[in-house]
Amino acid sequence: MKFDIVGVGNALVDETYYVTKDFVDSTGLPFNHFHPVTHEQQEAIISSAQKDNTAEIMCGGSTTNSLAAASNYGSVCGHICQLGDDAMGKVYENDLNDNGIISLNKFQHSNFKTGRCLVLITPNSERTMGTYLGASEQLKFDPVFIDHVNNSKIIFSEGYQLTSAENFEAFVAILESIKPEVKFAFSLSDPFVIENFRDRVEKILQLKVIDYLFCNLEEAKSLVGDNFESDLKQITNNFVVTNGSKPSTIYSDGQFKKLSPLEVKAIDSNGAGDIFAGSTLHKVIKGESFFHACEFGNYASSIIVQEKSPRLSKAKYTEIVTNFKRD
Repeated sequence: MKFDIVGVGNALVDETYYVTKDFVDSTGLPFNHFHPVTHEQQEAIISSAQKDNTAEIMCGGSTTNSLAAASNYGSVCGHICQLGDDAMGKVYENDLNDNGIISLNKFQHSNFKTGRCLVLITPNSERTMGTYLGASEQLKFDPVFIDHVNNSKIIFSEGYQLTSAENFEAFVAILESIKPEVKFAFSLSDPFVIENFRDRVEKILQLKVIDYLFCNLEEAKSLVGDNFESDLKQITNNFVVTNGSKPSTIYSDGQFKKLSPLEVKAIDSNGAGDIFAGSTLHKVIKGESFFHACEFGNYASSIIVQEKSPRLSKAKYTEIVTNFKRD
């Protein structure tokens, strides 16, 4: 089967609570960052959070969220991820099917639980994550993955994919056998990944030049330092560096451009980067320039930050396509 995008990423069930910053501080989790935790640590935090909150449960993972956007716009998407053979694993696979994403890994672990991401959102829309990766970091490699990727236009993955040895080795095996014409898109995910797994990030960069890089300012500086504009050009053909409420920096076709975020009332930044990447890649597949594709991603991000969810309904993805107007 031919794919527009094949994603390789963590499969996580998001469990979201809206809390105060004091509550986040009390958990010991680093504010506004990703942090790995055990299943038991998650359970302890959830037990405390549930005293005043009702959880919002949604199938997530950065790559999955991006694929959900692209697929709902009409791109043909496949996903290589690892689930557990449990109830949540089945919920997750059904969610992929509901969003038109084809699951490309039929094996499910019986001795690892499906991964879960505990998301704590504060009133200013900052996101803190305590993540138990579980089965998602135990990707069982299958040579058929290479066939799927080589039958796609773009392979897309995330920095979080590099935090486990099993996932990293599987991803390396894929990149080592990838056809030159398959484009490589990558999201840096979090400064934590770069700072703690720099050797793995550098290995990925040695295997294949990144065609489309997505990151925020903090991630860019963690990777290459303060002179990120000149240094990122050495490792990627096109990149976008977002900067919160300030203009993003985009590099494409040898030129730099600035892209200002749309002024909206943001209530939750969860998923903004994911929909930006998925929306941009969809437009790239449609033949638009990277800068014009980023304009669409920028618009999609402005919609999702007004929602208390890292995903949108199918109807709202359709509305994004219908309502988007380029200045």
